[in-house]
Amino acid sequence: MTSFPLVADISSYQPDEPAFFQALKNQGVKAVIVKITQGSADGDAYINPKAKAQITNARAAGLLVHGYHYARFNGRQDAINEAKWFYQNATALGLGKESVLAVDAEDDALAHYATADVNAFLQYLIDQKHLNVDVYSMASWFWEKRLIQPELIAKNDWVANYGKSQPGVPNVGTWQFTNSFSVFGIGIDMSYDFHGYYTDPKIGYADGQLAIQVEQAPTQKIEIPVPDSWVDELGDTWHKEKGSFLLGMPLHLRWGARTDSAIIAMLPAGVIVSYDAWSRHGGFVWLRQPRANHQYGYVACRNARTNQAFGTFA
Repeated sequence: MTSFPLVADISSYQPDEPAFFQALKNQGVKAVIVKITQGSADGDAYINPKAKAQITNARAAGLLVHGYHYARFNGRQDAINEAKWFYQNATALGLGKESVLAVDAEDDALAHYATADVNAFLQYLIDQKHLNVDVYSMASWFWEKRLIQPELIAKNDWVANYGKSQPGVPNVGTWQFTNSFSVFGIGIDMSYDFHGYYTDPKIGYADGQLAIQVEQAPTQKIEIPVPDSWVDELGDTWHKEKGSFLLGMPLHLRWGARTDSAIIAMLPAGVIVSYDAWSRHGGFVWLRQPRANHQYGYVACRNARTNQAFGTFA
């Protein structure tokens, strides 16, 4: 199996004691990304109450430390206000220019097409001469063009996609592949850092000087065993199962397993959909269709309440 450096992301839900960070270190983790803030000074005004101890104890364990902000902005000025709140508190907690400052863009409060707002947030950090920036989101946000990858200021791109053998988004630098990495008796988020953006201090910018430029995602195939069932980034439980479904009526094929997910196509009755997993949530049973470039389409095959199928299983 191809091996890449590990980076954990943590918030107030995780411990802040030294033993936790030593356990991370002992399991090969190289860096942590600590949640610092959420919202803005005139909004949520949230600061992670454990951030100071988490940063201190992570560094004491020999881990590199970075920070992230959970975004709630909607609009350019709102994004800038949240960036100010984040930067003010991140620097006060001792995160210098060698640390990556990332924005977590996944909340429903954000504009549906959020690229411009995310860039306004990142640009504020860059204007403060903090050049190590990044954006985190779910793979589905890239598939649905809620975030347009080539237009983002951040060029590393940290993407969440669970239960897969690939990130599902091309040319990403960091892949959050699980939310149940076992350490210290608990399950936490864990990512592969393909180019060392978070785990190698020689990558990116230090004191405003470019060290090593991140170029492109690895070309090696990453083999991760896919479990028989898993919980995805939206909290839905999926079960591995291969099969074929013959549509008995026209159905939408979507980029996500939600009725408001972007539509790929309207499939006519009589089409056969090959699937590799299913999930029961949101009033429907959903099938996952493997597509090109490690992406997936999703179709509702059954009413979850009445169990009425919208076709037949081959």
